[in-house]
Amino acid sequence: PGWVAAGIAAAAAHPLGAGDAAYRLKPEAGAVDTVPFGAYRKSLVEEIGAFDESLLSNEDYEFNVRVRRAGKTVWLDPRIRSVYFARSDFGALARQYARYGFWKARMLRRYPETLRWRQFIPPVFVASVVLLLTLSFWPPARALLALELLVYVLILFAAGIQQAVKRKQPALALGFPLAIMTIHFSWGGALLWSLISSLWSANG
Repeated sequence: PGWVAAGIAAAAAHPLGAGDAAYRLKPEAGAVDTVPFGAYRKSLVEEIGAFDESLLSNEDYEFNVRVRRAGKTVWLDPRIRSVYFARSDFGALARQYARYGFWKARMLRRYPETLRWRQFIPPVFVASVVLLLTLSFWPPARALLALELLVYVLILFAAGIQQAVKRKQPALALGFPLAIMTIHFSWGGALLWSLISSLWSANG
């Protein structure tokens, strides 16, 4: 793959991009909150209902919430392998994660107890950047924004260099941090927009 696609693939499998998602990081079999591409018995679908087609994304996670609420277990077995082709450019990646973020917010309004720390950080970060930009006429806000973005960029590029060395792909030093930035800002921004727009509609 090209350097962009390689960066995106590495980002999707890294904690900075996937958080603590067990299906990407867990090395041993066990109970998890969700799995991608899950296989389910027909009797289970008949018992709890099929995927909610009103959700244009996150419908698999919502289904697994109902699985666990029904007293069942979502089981991850790392011996089961699948091949996933990541997006090949940053525009497609941004659209993908914006869709994920938008519909994640709608699902979280239905099941707020399913919020995980990995899902909380990007929207808070995006909100802080927007807030500090809005207040950038105030020198302390400008200084805080510069510090926040500097620390963020340094962390991402340090991780990119680490990935480049680990995978022996020098281009990851740039592709990886750019992919992570795209994931964070598109997912976090879309989730915030979804929450704000749904609250606005409810109050309107």
